Amino acid sequence: MFLEKINHITGEREWEVAEEDHDLAQEIAVSRFADMILDYNRNDMFLAGLRAVIQEKKAQAIPAHVLDIGTGTGLLSLMAAREGADKVTAVEVFQPMADCARSIIQSSQWKDKINVISSRSTDLSSLATKPNIIVAEVFDTELIGEGALRTFKEALDNLVQPGCRVVPSRGRVWVVPVESEFLAKFNRIPRLSKGDQPLGDCPGTAAVYDVQLSQVLPHKFTRLSEPILAFSFDFESSNSIIYDQSFDRRVTCTESGQIDAILMWWDLDMDGTGAFWIDMAPKWASKDYHWRDHWMQAVYYLPHRVNVEKNQRISLKCSHDEFSMWFSIGEDCFERVYCSCQLHAIAARQTIFSMNELLENDLYRDEIKSVCEGRRVVVLGEGSLLFLLVAAVATSVTVVDSNPHFRDILERYISCYKLSNVKIVENTTDVSTDHDIVVGEPFYLSAMAPWQNLRFWYDVKSLRERLGSNVEVYPQTATLYGMCVRFDNLQNTAAPVGTVDGFDLSLFDDLSQAWITILKFFLFVLVTLITKARQATVALVDVHPLWEYSGVATSEKFEVLHFDLREDPSDLKVNFQLPLKSGTNGIPLWMEWHIGNYTVTTGMKKEPRIGEAPEWKEGVRQGVYLLSPSLLQRETIRVDVRFSREEGEVKFQFY
Repeated sequence: MFLEKINHITGEREWEVAEEDHDLAQEIAVSRFADMILDYNRNDMFLAGLRAVIQEKKAQAIPAHVLDIGTGTGLLSLMAAREGADKVTAVEVFQPMADCARSIIQSSQWKDKINVISSRSTDLSSLATKPNIIVAEVFDTELIGEGALRTFKEALDNLVQPGCRVVPSRGRVWVVPVESEFLAKFNRIPRLSKGDQPLGDCPGTAAVYDVQLSQVLPHKFTRLSEPILAFSFDFESSNSIIYDQSFDRRVTCTESGQIDAILMWWDLDMDGTGAFWIDMAPKWASKDYHWRDHWMQAVYYLPHRVNVEKNQRISLKCSHDEFSMWFSIGEDCFERVYCSCQLHAIAARQTIFSMNELLENDLYRDEIKSVCEGRRVVVLGEGSLLFLLVAAVATSVTVVDSNPHFRDILERYISCYKLSNVKIVENTTDVSTDHDIVVGEPFYLSAMAPWQNLRFWYDVKSLRERLGSNVEVYPQTATLYGMCVRFDNLQNTAAPVGTVDGFDLSLFDDLSQAWITILKFFLFVLVTLITKARQATVALVDVHPLWEYSGVATSEKFEVLHFDLREDPSDLKVNFQLPLKSGTNGIPLWMEWHIGNYTVTTGMKKEPRIGEAPEWKEGVRQGVYLLSPSLLQRETIRVDVRFSREEGEVKFQFY
C-alpha cells in the first residue's frame, strides 16, 4: 500500500510504502470518532426510536430482527439487543472497525444475539433470515452525502421483510436565504475593486460548505425569510426514495436585501411519530440546541446573487442527486453549476476568504508599499495573490508559484489588471539575478498546518544563493505561538469514549487513545498494532478553523519557537514547563509573520484577557493539541517542540 506524503521543504507530493497494519494503527487513531459516540442526544434519540419500533414488533408477537448498517463500534446493535431485539445483524465495511465491534460485542452479555458482518450493505445479496427493522447512522452534514438514499433503498428492496421499520423513519432538509458579506467572502472571487471580474463571473461549484453556523455572529448575516422545507425523505418507502429530484419552493421574503448564500440544516424523525427528533438547527434557530462536530450545518452559494424586497414572493429551486444538493433562485433550469475559473476547484473556502481579506487590508497594503515601492521584487508562495499589492508599487515583480493550475489563474489576473511589470516562473531557479527584495505572505496551498508555510524559508535560502546574502527578506522573522484554552466542546472530538449508555466501549479507546492499558484478551498481533497506534499519536496536533469553536483563554499567549528567516534554516528545539489552569483542555498553536512594522497572524485578531473568548481569524486554520486524559488533571506539563531542518517540519510532544 502506498501513501501520499507532502514534502514540506519543496511542496512536492511523494509516495511511501505503508506498513501492512497502517489502516488499523493510523486510521482509527486519527479518526476523531469519539464526538459521534459521545453525542448523547444522538444516542438517546436512536435509543428511543429503537425502543419504539422493537416494542411495536413485540406487541404484534413478531420476533424483532434488526439490521444495523454501518455499525461502527456496535453501539446501536447493543442498544437494540438490550431493548429486546431477538436478533441483530450488524454490518460494517471498514475491517478494523468491524473487528473492534466484534470484540466489544463479544465482551457483552448480548454476544449471542448479535452477528457482525464485514461488508458494505449494498454488496450483500441476501441474509439467511430477513430483518424487519433497519437502524442506520449513515448521515453527514448534507444528510445524503454518505449514500443514505441508496443504503436505505437497496436494503428495503433486497435485504429485509416487507413493511420493515426504519430508524430513523424520515428526514427533512431546511434552508434559509441570507444576506451576508462575511459568508460571501468564502466564495467570491478576490478582486482589487468592487465590480472587477478578473476571472469572469464564475459562481463557483454548487457544493456544500460545512460550517458551525452557531458561531457565525448575528451581526454578520441577515435572514431574509423564515426556514423553508426544501426536501423530505421517507426512509421506510423504497418507492419514494428517488436519487434525482428538483422542487420549486415559493418563498415570502421577510426582509429586503441581497441573497448571498443559502443556509441549510436537517432533522430526523426517529420512529415516524414525531415524538423523537434529532435536530441539526443552529443555536439561533433551535429551542433544543445540541452541539455536534460530526454533523454541522451547511452553506450553499447560488449561481447568481439576487436582490429581494420585503414581502416579495420568490421561486427557490431545490435540487438533489444521490449524494448532494444545490439551489438557485428564479432560474428556468435546475442544472447545478460548476466552477469555470479553476479558483474554487484549487483553493479551499477559507483560502478564498483569506485572499479577499488580504486585498482589503489597508494596513497590510501600506506596509507592502513601504518595503516594495520602487523595488525589484520576488514574490514567493503557492496560491497567493500578494503580487497584486506588490505590482501596484514595485518597479518589477517576479512571482514564483509551483502550481501550474494557479499559474494559469495568475496569468488571468495579470491580463485583467494589465500588469506589464509582472512575470511568473515555476521555480526559484528561474528567477533572474536583478532583484533586491523577496516577499511572501507566506502562503502555500500544500501547507495544512500554519507552520508548514515555513517552506518560504527554504525558498528564500534558494534565492539567496542566486541573489546574494544581502537581499532583503520580508517577513524577516516568524514566531510559533501557543495559548491554553478551555474549549466548550471541541475537546469531545478527541475524548475517550469509555462507557456509553451503559455499554463498555473502552476497547475503541484501546485502538485510538494512548492512555488506556491494553486489555488482556487482545490477540498478540493486535497488541502490536495498538502499540504502533500509541507511538503515532503521542502528540497528535489537529488543524481546525478555531473561529467555529467556542472557548475561553486560560493563559496568555506564549512563544514556542522563533525563526529568523534572514538566516539559513537550522534545527531548533525547545523544552519548557507549562502551567495549566483548571479547566484547560486544549493548546491552540499558530504562526505570526513579522513584515516591517506589521504582523501577519494566523491566530487571533486580538489578544484576549484570561477568561475571555479568543477571536480567531476566519481565513486560516490553527493547530490545536487536545490534552489527553492523563494530562487534564495536571497543574503543569512539559512541552517539547523541535523543528527539523532536514524535514522542514515542526514536531510536538506534550507530557
